[in-house]
Amino acid sequence: MDDQSAMLVRNLVHRIIRLRNRRRGQSLVEFAITLPVLLLVVLGTIDLGRAYFTTSALENAAKEGAFYGARNPECDDDSAVGCADPGTVEWRVTSELDGTAISALGVRCFAPGTVVFSGPGKSLDTCADGDLYLVEVEAPFSIVTPFIAAFMGDTLTLSTSATSVVLTSFTDPAATAVPFPTVSATPTPAAGTCTVPDFTIATKIGDAESVWVDVAGFEASNLTTNGGNGQNIVWQSVPAGTVGVCTTQTITVSATVMATPTPTPTPTPTPTPTPTPSATGSPSASPSATPTPIPTATPAPMCTVPNLTTRNQTVTQAQGTWVAAGFTAANFSATRPPDNDYKVKGQSIGSGQARPCLTTTITVSN
Repeated sequence: MDDQSAMLVRNLVHRIIRLRNRRRGQSLVEFAITLPVLLLVVLGTIDLGRAYFTTSALENAAKEGAFYGARNPECDDDSAVGCADPGTVEWRVTSELDGTAISALGVRCFAPGTVVFSGPGKSLDTCADGDLYLVEVEAPFSIVTPFIAAFMGDTLTLSTSATSVVLTSFTDPAATAVPFPTVSATPTPAAGTCTVPDFTIATKIGDAESVWVDVAGFEASNLTTNGGNGQNIVWQSVPAGTVGVCTTQTITVSATVMATPTPTPTPTPTPTPTPTPSATGSPSASPSATPTPIPTATPAPMCTVPNLTTRNQTVTQAQGTWVAAGFTAANFSATRPPDNDYKVKGQSIGSGQARPCLTTTITVSN
């Protein structure tokens, strides 16, 4: 290769090296220019995601508060009489948020059919079945993207609301109201007596003896079962709530419906005729009529609703707690019972409230 050709090769190599260095420097400049934009996009996406999840949490909390408040309208917080945590709307909302602080909580009641929820609404103590229970929740939200914070501020207020139809009575509204019975005192089972439990609320044949002995207090030898241990009890020979002697009361439970034995009627004794007095002597003066006193109505006995959601109670254990508080076992029911005796997590009436012992009904759920 002559000198001229070698010089051309050297020049070409130098040009390639200079071009490569120039392109490397250009890439660094482009990266330096686009990096802040990429950081803003990433941080903005993070802020958007955080705002979305916070809003979803607020919506769920408002729905939970509205659902509970629709069944306990006056229990907006623990300052109301007879309302204590966890039986308040405020506790339900904050518990659902699980640590997220709220800046404001509003609870109002409106007439049925309301579309625009403005003004103070109805007083909570006048909130009746069919009204709309509104819960509004606000929470602060901190922005981490500097560019967005420069225009919108470091903190935003996220808010949401939810409504639920008030339903404080779980009975059929078309049914005829049953008057309160007049009793002289709170019914207390006599010594040596126990109350028959309700086996038809998801109790299995294999668990019948534990309920009969441990929960109700009867003798195991007086229990007869019909069916496999894993089958649910659907029939019992003695109605729930019956008070019987703990040591002698017998019962049969079955996984299938059985015929209830007809009791043998007790013969009625023939009355002895009353002799007719003879009309002898002068009739005595008729005694003056003594006015019959008008009986004074005795108020229905009141019992305090227990907390059935503590200590991981099962449905059958919760029923025992309900009866121990003075209420009637027949007025205890469970919603959506699965195949097993589930742990109670909710109750239709808040604990601590004073309700009539004989007519108050309660429903538990999981």
